Amino acid sequence: MSRILITLTFVLFTQICFSNEIDITKELISKWVETKKLISLESEEWKIEQEVLKDRIDLISSERNSLREKINETESLINQSDTKRTDLGKDNESLKKASILLSEKINILENKLLILLPTLPQHIQEKIKPLSQRIPLNKKNELTLSERYQNVVGIVNELNKGASEISVISEVRSLLNGESAEVQTLYLGYAHAFYCTTKGDIAGIGYPSRDGWVWKPKNEIAQEIADSIAIFKNEMVAEYITLPINMDEE
Repeated sequence: MSRILITLTFVLFTQICFSNEIDITKELISKWVETKKLISLESEEWKIEQEVLKDRIDLISSERNSLREKINETESLINQSDTKRTDLGKDNESLKKASILLSEKINILENKLLILLPTLPQHIQEKIKPLSQRIPLNKKNELTLSERYQNVVGIVNELNKGASEISVISEVRSLLNGESAEVQTLYLGYAHAFYCTTKGDIAGIGYPSRDGWVWKPKNEIAQEIADSIAIFKNEMVAEYITLPINMDEE
């Protein structure tokens, strides 16, 4: 009986132990399956995250390369700007020097014209007055160098036109007795002139000086002057007429 009891006890113990092992094994298998699922899920998530990270890295790399290109382009533009600024600085200095030189030259030309103006016949002075009155008498003026040069060129062009021309101008001349008379004046360019009244009783000669024109009576040549004027105006047949010109007169 005792042996049977022992055997039964052993069998029962064995079954209990085997049953416990099965339960543990099942639990372990269940946990292992769950773990595999988690690992598989995390692996898939990691793959997705890897793809996302890879895309981000590619995007950042692309942006970095683009930024580098822009930086290089900007540096190149800065270098070009520096070069152009240096060149412009040199050009500016050259222009300043040229401007100073031009300003000195135009001052000389204007001063010469101001000296020349009083030596011109009155009708020429009146003709170029719109230009000559623009010559600045001091350094404070609103004209640019270009405008001043154009003004001087305009005056010189007008003077060149009449320098070799013969002209007859009606004028009022002051006489030695204090009276005035209307005369016809024959100008030989800007160098010499002869005048006489329409009656031919009063005549004289004129020539330029630094203070203006000098007029001297010379009634004895009134007829010659009157005939010269008539020939010039096609009122007489052309002929040789001698008129006195003193080159020593200033």
